[in-house]
Amino acid sequence: MSNVVRLHDNSAHHTIEIEEVPSEFPVPDTGCYYGIAGRFAQEACAQSEADPVGVLMHLLTWAGAYFGNRAVLRLGDVEAPPRLFCVTASSAGGGKGTAAAPVRKLMRDYVDVQLRRMGLSPALYRDGPMSSGEGLAWAVRDPADTEDEDGNPTDKGIPDKRLMILEEEFAAVLQAARREGNTVSAAIRRFWDTGNFSPLTKNNRVTVTDAHVCFVAHITYEELVKRLEQSEYATALASRILWVCVRRPKIVAIPESIPVGRMLNYADEIAKAIQFSSETNELSLTSEALTVWSTLAISLAKANTPMSERSRMQVLRIACIFALLDCTAQVEAHHLRAAAHLWDYCLGSVAYIFEGEQNEDANKILAALRKHGGLTTTQIRINVFQQNIKSATMNTLLKSLETQGRIRRSTRHRNDGRSGKPATVFELVKH
Repeated sequence: MSNVVRLHDNSAHHTIEIEEVPSEFPVPDTGCYYGIAGRFAQEACAQSEADPVGVLMHLLTWAGAYFGNRAVLRLGDVEAPPRLFCVTASSAGGGKGTAAAPVRKLMRDYVDVQLRRMGLSPALYRDGPMSSGEGLAWAVRDPADTEDEDGNPTDKGIPDKRLMILEEEFAAVLQAARREGNTVSAAIRRFWDTGNFSPLTKNNRVTVTDAHVCFVAHITYEELVKRLEQSEYATALASRILWVCVRRPKIVAIPESIPVGRMLNYADEIAKAIQFSSETNELSLTSEALTVWSTLAISLAKANTPMSERSRMQVLRIACIFALLDCTAQVEAHHLRAAAHLWDYCLGSVAYIFEGEQNEDANKILAALRKHGGLTTTQIRINVFQQNIKSATMNTLLKSLETQGRIRRSTRHRNDGRSGKPATVFELVKH
């Protein structure tokens, strides 16, 4: 049952109903809430229904977009710019938009104003949709390679290629990516890697170099599992995204915003960090941070998860943003630790969103084999899933159960009189 906490101030009675944490839902370490981003996330959620970790990821991504790719963390030949792609996932009505609201207000209504007073330009902002690679490229395009009669480019392009996108319908992005000829998936990958993209189109060709695109997108668990197949879940696109579970931690009858004075203080601090980043060319690890990283990097590299391929780069990018928010070009050990805690939360989110669904289906297979003995792939598809499962997804489940030593496969000749290859049969392994 939910707990009810009553808070009292001088002007009103506020009733807040605390909602239960769903079973297996990831819990962020307190170390995630480092620095100004952590303080803002917690204050923004004190009297609202927003999830602090959702607010935190919106702010880190948004700040990273404003920092641009001038200030880059370099470690040997590795370059980690302050560039993040984040997708927040929740149940329907789980508060994805609620987590975005205070950050949008801070950056658009306060930080942008402060930057203009300082003679600095805010980053570009778009609400989406990210429906095509060509559309993304157009938003941060280079000058045209054609000239007018005066020798000037027919299109001057976009001089400042810092772009923050808030995409509230990521399901539509995944759906568009599946269409033949659509380049949005390729564009997302290129913008995460290098910021360079040149879609091969016959007409209206656009070239992009050195762009700095960041986005936060929203989706429900159901839409995500439905549209991102198991085979796609482990692809290069998914490993470039920070997947973050958010929820509505409480019901607030009378929500309150952060007071204007406090918002101005946050805006001033963030604007100074943006100014610092514009004057900084390179970040590096302190000696203590190098010691921490030598152990952390090995641990991340050895992790056998679908997201491990880019785990080290993701942690370095988050640490870079934490450092820049502190107005320092020295990434310290506490920046790395905070980034690692956030990465752990992302891994917990992945397990909750994807593996929970996979485990449920795996348990259905095991229960059927326990009841009926050996079953063919066709029998499993029909009897267990009523044909409501894709072949690639089912094959992944069966291979996973084999690898775990829980089932084994064999072949047997058909007994229905039909010719053809022997049937593949799966059975439980008895321990």
